[in-house]
This record gives sequence, structure tokens and C-alpha cells, in this order.
Amino acid sequence: MPQPIALFPRPPLAALRARVAAIERGGAQTGAPPVSFGIAEIDRALPGGGLARGAVHDISGAADEAGFAAASGLAAALAGRAAGAGGIALWCARGGGLHAPGLAAFGLDAARLVIVRAPRPEDALWTVEEALRAGTAVAVGEASAGLAAARRLQLAARAGGGLCLLLPPPGRAERVLAAATRWRAAPAPAAPRPGGGPGAPHWRLALTHCRGGAPRGWIVEWNHETHRFSLAAPLADRAAPAAGGGRRAAQAVRAG
Repeated sequence: MPQPIALFPRPPLAALRARVAAIERGGAQTGAPPVSFGIAEIDRALPGGGLARGAVHDISGAADEAGFAAASGLAAALAGRAAGAGGIALWCARGGGLHAPGLAAFGLDAARLVIVRAPRPEDALWTVEEALRAGTAVAVGEASAGLAAARRLQLAARAGGGLCLLLPPPGRAERVLAAATRWRAAPAPAAPRPGGGPGAPHWRLALTHCRGGAPRGWIVEWNHETHRFSLAAPLADRAAPAAGGGRRAAQAVRAG
């Protein structure tokens, strides 16, 4: 179980560095390969064949908590793939509510995960920036970033070689102009599991901005057992399954 660090009003840099140093160093370095979705159709749409490390990527959902939960689920899956087996992941939340077992289902190892609580957006952005400079493999920040702040994050990500994922809170989904890619995630219908229960997480995924690429869209699903994405198979009857299964699975990263 990761130990959250409560930070206010300004995160103590020494505490953050000590927490990262207490975990065996690992993860992305400058020049490391991009973070692949593992889906050829998506990877081909991204320059380099995946999400570029050393860069900022923006993930947003609908302007409500359900949309934010869907974006959080996608960010958790991408963060797990970016950290891999040996990298450090930092998640800077705007408050409490992160659910460690739910994060683990998306491939984020609790032993190599640092959760930071920074109520103010400026503190969250500062923490993510310092974590990236410290060499974390992936840093997730629940905050919007203006042009100046996004440029600082970009420089920090480039210096440390890590992946930066920004999750604008509901109602604050301003575009991150300096982001290498911008994504929009929404729950998609999912077939129920045999015997009942919610199906695997499904997202209607839109790439709305990509340097050197064009906007595209896909429906993807996530396998909690293999920690892999795949393109969702068309449903025989779209009216029967509800999007709720995918929404509940995405909300698993957040307690309650």
C-alpha cells in the first residue's frame, strides 16, 4: 500500500526527494522508447510509435466526476505501462480518494507508487515538475496547466526522461497548449462478464491533438489480468449492454 504524502501549502522538496530515493531508482531515461499502447492502429498514429517520453500529454473527460473517473482510469493504465516493472510512478491528487487496489489493476505497483496530495493546483504542478526532474518514470498530475506552467513541465520531463500525464479536474478542462498529445476519454459500452458483473473497462478514445499526427478515434478495452489494451470487438447488440460497466471499472481507481 503506497503511503500518501499530504502536502500543503507547498510540498517540501526534501520529503519528496527522500520518498523517491527510498524506492530503488528505475524507469525512463532520455532516449528511452515511447510508451506503446500495444495496439498497432494507435501506435502507428503517434510519431515514434507511442506516447513520447520526456513530454507532456493531456487526458480529459466529460466535465463531471464520471468523465474525470474515465480519464483517471485511462491515465492509470498508461502510467502502469510507462512505469513497467522497475520505474517509479508519482500520482499527485487534488485530494483523497485514490484507490490503491484499483490502481494496481491498471498495472501500477503499490511498492513503486508515490501518492501526493496537493489541494492547490499550483502545488500539484510544482510537485509534478520536481518529480520529473528527479527522474520518475511517470508523473500524473490532477491539474490544468497554462502555457508557462506546461512549458516548465515540458522542460522537466525532457530533463528527466519521464512521461507527464495531466488530468484537468472537472470543470477546468482548459487545453494544455504545450502538450505533445491531447486525449479525450469517455466510457464505452462493455459486454458483461460471464456469470454477471461489470465487464472490462472500455473507453471511447479520441486523439484530439498530436504533433506530427492527425486526430483519430478508437474504442479500446483494458484487460486487468494481462495489463494490456486491445481494440474493442463490435457488440452484436449495442442497446443491450450499458456503459455503466466500463464506467464502474474506470471509477475503480477512485475510492467511493
